[in-house]
Amino acid sequence: MNKTRKLLFRAGAVLLLVLIAGLMFIVGRGHTVYLDNKTLEYEGQTYSALYKIEILKNGEKVAKLNKRERGMATNIGQTCKLTLVITKEKKGAEETQEIELKLPYSMDGIIINLPGYLSGLPQEAYLTEFVSSAEAEPAPEEEEISTDEFGFSTDSEAPPEG
Repeated sequence: MNKTRKLLFRAGAVLLLVLIAGLMFIVGRGHTVYLDNKTLEYEGQTYSALYKIEILKNGEKVAKLNKRERGMATNIGQTCKLTLVITKEKKGAEETQEIELKLPYSMDGIIINLPGYLSGLPQEAYLTEFVSSAEAEPAPEEEEISTDEFGFSTDSEAPPEG
């Protein structure tokens, strides 16, 4: 009976750890959310960038985007709640809008096009995965040096004898 009880406690502990790990995967997953204020073209329609957008998360300013700019916010969990202070045109009135974004599990870096989102487009139009565009520098070309049968270079001039 003592061995059975010991085995049950161990199995229960392992099950509890697996449940906690699964819960943390869903609740505690971190995402980097990039927020674009760029013109978007979708199905032949053009959705213009807004003059200025201030982005607040939990009351703290995380980005101020003018046209053609990108900001960033870090989010823990699958739901990102933001407050946007939007100025549609220069010297125009500010309007405040609360948004709640559902973030996909499969992406770490997520780009949200705000003009597309605010226009009510479907998720595939305004949400894309961030892919780093770092380009590898080309390796410098090596000069080919020709040698004779004794291993001496034939490309350079030989020093004068004497």
